[in-house]
Amino acid sequence: MIETGTYRWRESSAKSISVAITGDICPHKSAEAPILEGKSAEMLKSIQPALDKADIRIAQWETVISDKPNPIIKCGPNLIVKPGCEAFLTAARIDVALLANNHTADHSPESELETIKYLHSTGIKTVGAGATEESARQPLHLAKDGFAISILNFCETEFGTSWEDHPGTNAMDDFENILQIAEEKKKYDIVIVIIHGGNEYNPIPSPRMKKLYRAFARAGASAVMNIHTHCPQGIEVLDGVPIIYCPGNFFFSDMGTYNPQNFWWSGYLPRITFDAKGAYEIEITPYTFKPEPWRIEALEGAQRQWYLDYVDKISALLKTEGDHWYDVWCAYRYTTPLNWIKNSPVIGLLDNVEDPESLKMLPAVRHMMTCQSHNDLTRRVFLLIERGRIKELQKEIPALTELRTARFSEV
Repeated sequence: MIETGTYRWRESSAKSISVAITGDICPHKSAEAPILEGKSAEMLKSIQPALDKADIRIAQWETVISDKPNPIIKCGPNLIVKPGCEAFLTAARIDVALLANNHTADHSPESELETIKYLHSTGIKTVGAGATEESARQPLHLAKDGFAISILNFCETEFGTSWEDHPGTNAMDDFENILQIAEEKKKYDIVIVIIHGGNEYNPIPSPRMKKLYRAFARAGASAVMNIHTHCPQGIEVLDGVPIIYCPGNFFFSDMGTYNPQNFWWSGYLPRITFDAKGAYEIEITPYTFKPEPWRIEALEGAQRQWYLDYVDKISALLKTEGDHWYDVWCAYRYTTPLNWIKNSPVIGLLDNVEDPESLKMLPAVRHMMTCQSHNDLTRRVFLLIERGRIKELQKEIPALTELRTARFSEV
């Protein structure tokens, strides 16, 4: 499909506009120093031409900007960068920061509002978070080159989501999201829907994700894109609407030892081109990012071709054998929800529902109940156990492991 880096599914009119959307960005820990020293342009030099080809540049910003750490109780790390690190986005000439994710409010609701303030101070627009549930739900509207554009940003219901008059991010609500997309399509030429969700480190989206994102496309989205899995997932085009299931990380520093075989350290930058009829072309640019010194490097030659072929492969799999490979993934991860239950502090909460120590263990159980992708995993694991399929599927884990291994550095 995109073995050359570009996939065009119809001819276009003369008037067009293109949008580039990055995967997760969190320039924390050792990446902060070069950014604060003004070296962002050097870090971005190799990938910047691909960004500059777009008329609008959108970035997934997945960290708090603050000098006042105040970590909330949650699963996973509480991410934070120093004020000034937003310079990484300005150096990349980013127009819009996506904030609907599971880290925007990692250090209290106030940290989310502080992050928005810092981004706005640079001229970067934001979407997907706000001071209230109503403000977090608001689309971002842009006018560019004669096109009226609406950007909708949702995240799965993890931590830091808004409710009523409480600051936070824009939690997914399938039915409301579909209605909102349809309403936006009545008023805007281009409706771009960007979600933060999915099972981390899994190259195959769940059956629920495929059904939902296809529903978004049918509701009126001009393009649908998911971000969060920290590895690339495939692409499909449904009735002319591109659905990008995940491009992988764009730049996420200091999360384990650098290893090019781990997809954490690479991804692809999609640039979607639209005309008056909607999207008609995707161009992707594969890249890797490396420490010492920190750089994002566009892949070239045989390494670039390996990555393009890989995206083609997982794109075909998600449409043909995706449900089966998702079952293999669940068999690989089957102990995760069982351990969540095993370690549950529910008994203690019955005696004291606000016990601080018990509350620290509650997020894992909350995950399996309220986060859509963790719930996907939990429900499927229970069904596979009930049907006696775990051991059978585990025989295919070596093949899944190979699918999860980046081998571009070997060519």
